[in-house]
Amino acid sequence: MTMEKISTKQKIIAAAKNLFSTHGYSETTIDDIITASGLTKGAFYHYFKSKQLVCIEIIDIVQAEYQNIFESLPSELNPLEKLRTLIKQILELNASGQWVNCKLMLRLSCQMPTLENSVKQKLDGFWKWYIESYLTLIKQSRELKLISENLSVRQQTGLVINMLTGNILTTTISDSGTDAEVIDYILERL
Repeated sequence: MTMEKISTKQKIIAAAKNLFSTHGYSETTIDDIITASGLTKGAFYHYFKSKQLVCIEIIDIVQAEYQNIFESLPSELNPLEKLRTLIKQILELNASGQWVNCKLMLRLSCQMPTLENSVKQKLDGFWKWYIESYLTLIKQSRELKLISENLSVRQQTGLVINMLTGNILTTTISDSGTDAEVIDYILERL
């Protein structure tokens, strides 16, 4: 594949990703993606046969980006320090305005009932992987007695994800930024 072809496909993906994260999947049309990418219908249809296929590829890309964050956590950190580093990185990326993955996945999830089955399945697979990744760090933290066992592993995982999601939504609405106190507050609740 030539650089031009890669660049064209990347323009389509970037435009669709931004539109899906700001307007939602249902509200975004193929014409919107074409206009935002500055390309022709022919260019769009050369790479994607439908908006659904663009969205599926975007979910794969987003999951790979999240996996990269999880896999890049320094191995010398204990599981709780990894969890702290992970939350900090995600909050900072979200606050940067350059990374729309958090907002995108939340917006798509809110539209779950209106999505095509293949998109729903891909999104569901992402969330299962995402939750399991946090669950693993929390289990490891419990095994090393780094966090309490007052709540179940599932409850602790839900607490972290829910607080993280709430902070992401609040930051999106109020542009309040990220600070260490938020991260400490989340982890202290475990």
